[in-house]
Amino acid sequence: MLFIKRTVPLIITFVTGIIMIIAFFSGPALPTIKSLEEVFPKWIQIIMSFTMVLGAFSLLRINLHKISRKADGWGYSLVLIIGFVTMATLGFLSGSWPMFEKEVIVGQKYYLLSENSQSSKPVTVSKVEKDAEGNVLVEVTPEGSTTPERAPSDRLKGGFMNMVNSLQQILFVGVFKNGQATMFSLLAFFVASASFRAFRVKSKEAGLLMGAAFIVMLGNVPIGNLVSKYLAYIPFIGQYLDIALIKEWIMAYPSSAAQSAILIGAMLGVISASMKIIFGVERSHLGGES
Repeated sequence: MLFIKRTVPLIITFVTGIIMIIAFFSGPALPTIKSLEEVFPKWIQIIMSFTMVLGAFSLLRINLHKISRKADGWGYSLVLIIGFVTMATLGFLSGSWPMFEKEVIVGQKYYLLSENSQSSKPVTVSKVEKDAEGNVLVEVTPEGSTTPERAPSDRLKGGFMNMVNSLQQILFVGVFKNGQATMFSLLAFFVASASFRAFRVKSKEAGLLMGAAFIVMLGNVPIGNLVSKYLAYIPFIGQYLDIALIKEWIMAYPSSAAQSAILIGAMLGVISASMKIIFGVERSHLGGES
């Protein structure tokens, strides 16, 4: 059992990692090996699909167990499960509409979805045809209008599917997106608080950081142009004190250089961690053993 749980995954990780390294550095001389660069990511997508299903069942099991024990915060778990099951059900129904509406019928009333699928309007199909590529196009007339429109058939839904799509959009746009926007708006206050603590000038480096941050923030608001206008009256150096230009220079050179250095360091760290995993030095992904 230990061989299956520990040794086999290490062998698979080592072989897969070495093959991907060879495939990355191989050229036209090894087309079969090079093609694995396209094949392996597809396998990864399949594996990730299974892990998402496993994660969904794990999420339900943990939260159901928490609700059954009436543990602290079990009400949040209940809301999570209700939202999860509701959105999953609506998603499956919305994605399976071709099984319910296989053929568009002329003279039948449908609902034409907008391009972003967030709204719909009732229409009547007057004509069905195919274009040169074999795609089904329909000519529809909206209610209260005499001007026909052309649209792809996959934007037509019946009454039931339109209701499913409307409920899905209400929950996704009206609840999830608004909640997400609220969460990110709250983060702005935490960022402001952290910036206040970071910009306390206790050293030369902190003073440099505060000065650069002040210039960048001033260059992103309209008052920066007003400040630049008055600074231009300073003799000799006034013409060079354009806040917007200084901000662009800071973002283009010092900031980009620092970001590049951070990215290079991060990539070296990723390479180091990947090599440790490939050669079995790091084993935490096998269940906590390091």
